[in-house]
Amino acid sequence: MSSKSPKLEDWEKLYQAAVSFKKLKPWEWMYDDDIFGVKSPKTNKIYYCSIMGSIGEHFGISAYIGTEGLNGVIRILSGEIEPEDPDAIHIPKCLIASFENREMLSEEDRKIIRQLGYKFRGKNEWPLFRIFNPGFLAWYINRDECLLLTDILTQAIHVAVMCKEDGEILFQNEKPRAFLVRVPKEKNGIIEWHNEYLEAAPYMPKFSSFYLQDEIKIRKLKQIDRRRGTVWEIDTFFSPAPVKDKKIPYYPKMCLIMDQTKGLVLNLNMVKDINKEGFKFIDMFIELIENLRRFPSRVLVQREETYYLFKKICNQLEIPLEMVDRLQILDDA
Repeated sequence: MSSKSPKLEDWEKLYQAAVSFKKLKPWEWMYDDDIFGVKSPKTNKIYYCSIMGSIGEHFGISAYIGTEGLNGVIRILSGEIEPEDPDAIHIPKCLIASFENREMLSEEDRKIIRQLGYKFRGKNEWPLFRIFNPGFLAWYINRDECLLLTDILTQAIHVAVMCKEDGEILFQNEKPRAFLVRVPKEKNGIIEWHNEYLEAAPYMPKFSSFYLQDEIKIRKLKQIDRRRGTVWEIDTFFSPAPVKDKKIPYYPKMCLIMDQTKGLVLNLNMVKDINKEGFKFIDMFIELIENLRRFPSRVLVQREETYYLFKKICNQLEIPLEMVDRLQILDDA
C-alpha cells in the first residue's frame, strides 16, 4: 500500500459513493452478519463486508481484510469475542466508512468536506473514513485505501440492491465458508464487475515463541528448589491507552505475571511488537524465577498467543503450562 495522501478528485469519488450508499439505506433490509466480499482490482485481496445500522445506532460499512479480518468479525458476531472485551477493538483488520455526528470528525476531515463543497447536517450524517489495524489507533486512509473504499462502497450498493430484490442471493452456495464476492475483470482497459461464490481459506494464526539458548543458564535454573512453588497466572494484552509515535499512535502489548495463590502482581512489562520483542517477556519470566529463587508449580494462561509465547521456555524448564478459560486473579487486577 502507498503512503501517499488521496488527491482531491479521489476524495470526490469516495464522498459521492458514500452519499449514494447513505441515501440507499441498505441497513433497512440487511444485517451485520450478511457478509459478502469485494475483490481488490489492485491486490486481488478479498475484503469481507458487513453493513452496519440494522439496530438503528451505528451506520456504515466495515470491510475486513482477508481471512484474518474475516476470522475476527466471525468471532465477534458469533459471540466468541465479547464486545466489552478490551481486546475486541484489536481483532478486526478493516477499512470503515461510517456516518457520524459532526463532533466525531477531525478538523482534517471537515477541511476536505469544505474543499469538496459538501454540506452535511444532523445526527449520523457526516461521512468518516478510517483504517483499523490491530494494535494501532484508527487512522486516516491513504490514496490506495481511498480508491479501494470507493470500489467497496460502489459494489456494496450493487449487492444491497440485489439483496433487496432477492433476499437469498448471499446464501445460494451451500459450502459453509463460501461468500458472494464481487470480482473485477478488466476488458479493453475497463473494469467490469461480476458475482462469484468463493470459498474463504481457513485462517491459520501465527504465534511467536522464544526459548533460552544458553545451556549453562538452563542447568543453573534447574537447580533452583521447586518444592515451594506457587501457581502463576500470565497474560499478554494490549495496553488500554495508545502511545504517541512518529507515524501512527499504537497500543503497546503488555505482559502481566501474578501469583495466583497470594494474589500478588509479580511483574509487568510492555513492548511495541510482541512478534519481534516477545523475548523481553521471556527474559522477565526468567529473571523473576532467579530473583525469587523458586519455580512456579504451574503456569496458567488464557490466550493462544500467551500459550505459544511461553510454551518453549516452559518445556525447557519443565514447568507445567495450562490453558484455562479465565484467569480470575489476573482479570480482576
